[in-house]
Amino acid sequence: MMNELQSGDPQDNRNDPHSTGSAAETASDTIANNTPDTTSTNTATGASTDAAATTSEYTNDTATTATTNAAADTIIPDIPTSTTALTGASTDAKTTTTESANDTATNATATNATATHIHFPLRQTATAIVCIAAFASLWYARAVYNTHTGTSFWLFWVALALALGVWAAAIWFHWWRALPNAARIPIGIVLCVALCSFGMSQAAIVSHMRDEGNRNLDYIIVLGAQVYQGSPSLVLRYRLDKAAEYLRANPGTTCIVSGGQGPNEPYAEARGMADYLEHDAGIDASRIIEEPDSSTTVENLRNSRAIIDSANNTGSSTSSTVSEPSIGIVTNDFHVFRSLQIAHDQGYTDVRGIAAGSPRDMLLNNMVRESFAEAKYLIKR
Repeated sequence: MMNELQSGDPQDNRNDPHSTGSAAETASDTIANNTPDTTSTNTATGASTDAAATTSEYTNDTATTATTNAAADTIIPDIPTSTTALTGASTDAKTTTTESANDTATNATATNATATHIHFPLRQTATAIVCIAAFASLWYARAVYNTHTGTSFWLFWVALALALGVWAAAIWFHWWRALPNAARIPIGIVLCVALCSFGMSQAAIVSHMRDEGNRNLDYIIVLGAQVYQGSPSLVLRYRLDKAAEYLRANPGTTCIVSGGQGPNEPYAEARGMADYLEHDAGIDASRIIEEPDSSTTVENLRNSRAIIDSANNTGSSTSSTVSEPSIGIVTNDFHVFRSLQIAHDQGYTDVRGIAAGSPRDMLLNNMVRESFAEAKYLIKR
């Protein structure tokens, strides 16, 4: 019985109401059965937690990935990438434009620097040339003054030096640019007219500088110039030597020497000329007529013409025409043109020029002076 009880199913004992141990065990089992399995719960909870964590991690990873992708899509979408490219292109274009502008500015600066480099030496050179011309004009004024020709034309070269000095200053300080057009245009016109007139007069002077006259003229008139005590000036000597040469070659020609006494001359020019021809050149005194009253070329030719008319072609004249003798005017080469012009105005019809030489170092002075004398004559006549 006891063996049966011992080997019996414990379940049977738990179901036996009369067994105290069984009741306790039953209660314990009941409690154990009614008490949740902590391990299972914990395991389930752990699994759930792991699942939740896994789910959470997945969710977070998914969300993070999605957020990151979204942020990436938001920050660097396809279109903004193009915009970035465009921005880069724009930046490159701006950089290129800036470089081009800088290159242009550099080239312009270089061009301006080159222009300045070229322009400034030209202005400096022009100023230097004009200054040299001014000093040369002063030197020439002194040279003309030292010839003691009896004229004050040396002052012209002093005035020219001053004018050149002003011109040099105008070039250096840009005074011409500062003048208004209302002033520049008239000044330019006056200068152009003056230069053209001067050029025309010089051309006319040159055109008669080699006149030789005709052979066997009835008269030659030697125009006077400065004389000194005992000798003629160099300019006058050229005239007298040419007259002596012509008279020796044409023995039938009569010579009239014309010239009065100036304030700085010891005697009348006609007297000094006659002495030179007679004593130094060997011309017979009977062939020489003095006209000692004139002081200008106009008076030389007028008074000489009066002598010719009063002579009625007597003496050594070989003219076949009593009314109009042939006449030659002996003067320096630069003076022939104006002398012939005055002679025609005085009524000479058969007149020729006979050009004598002149000092080469004073030729510039004499030719410029002759242009002024020509202008003066044209205004007065």
